Order: sequence, then C-alpha cells, then structure tokens
Amino acid sequence: MSPALFGGNLIALENKTRGVRPTVVGYTLRRIAAKCANAYAVTQLFEYFSPIRLGVGLPGGNEAAVHATRRYNEAMPDGHVVAKIDFSNAFSSLRRDLMLRSVADKVSGIYRFCHLSYNQSSVLQFDDRTILSHEGPHHGDPLGPLRFCLSIHPHLMQLKSELVAGFMD
Repeated sequence: MSPALFGGNLIALENKTRGVRPTVVGYTLRRIAAKCANAYAVTQLFEYFSPIRLGVGLPGGNEAAVHATRRYNEAMPDGHVVAKIDFSNAFSSLRRDLMLRSVADKVSGIYRFCHLSYNQSSVLQFDDRTILSHEGPHHGDPLGPLRFCLSIHPHLMQLKSELVAGFMD
C-alpha cells in the first residue's frame, strides 16, 4: 500500500539546459502531511543548521550567502580562492537509507512519516507507464529539500574553510 500511497504522478519538465527534470506531484493528503511535517522539522532543526543555515527555514538565506561570498571575495588576501562546488543530480542520487538515518538521528518526530514515504520503492505514474523510484527524495516533495540538507549538513560542517555556505538552487 505504501509504494502507491507515497508515489505520485511523474511530470517531465524542461530545465535550463534543455534537459528534462522529472518532477513528482504527490497525492494531496501526502503533500499536506509533508508540509506539516516540514513546518515542525524546521523549528526543531533551527539551531542544528547554524551557523551555515541559509536555505532552510530562513527567508532570503540564499541572498545572504551571495552577499557574504561577495564581501569575502572582495577582502580576500592574495593567494586565496573561492571554490563553488555544484553536484550534478545530487538531489536525485541521495541514498534513501542514509536520508532516513539522518531524519531518525536529528528529527525523530517525523521519522515514521519519512519511513513510510521512502522505506521502499515509490510507484510513479507517467502517462500509461508505471516507474519505480528507488533513490533520492522526489522533486516536488515538500520535505525533499529539508531531508537533502539534513543529509549533507554534517559534510559541510567538516569543511576546513574560512567561509562555508550551502544552498540549494
């Protein structure tokens, strides 16, 4: 029952590079529950994401990252560089078991819902075809960005740099 209930309709949207971005429109009750869970989780994780909390629960956070980077770049000593790392298809390649472990460790109040959503393959409908989704949160899942940020946050905190900022586009 869970694979169908936590699946959705798959839509292929054209992205900036003229490729295709698969977006899942989840079923209404699941989306409402995910939005409620997201609102709860953001309040629980507010301090955890500090001091680099820019894209989760902070309106205008991405703009703050841009301005901080620009200011750092202008005052940067000779011999220093700014590196921007962009992972291709990072959102879709996130392992679900690690994503669920991050939720269990840091915001256990939504773990059961997340486990129901992603503990097994999701059934996605695309035209008259059925596709099973095995990896990553769905593009379009209201909880997807939070789960992604929760999973990569420990890695960002391990970076040895004067300026570390993480954001999702």
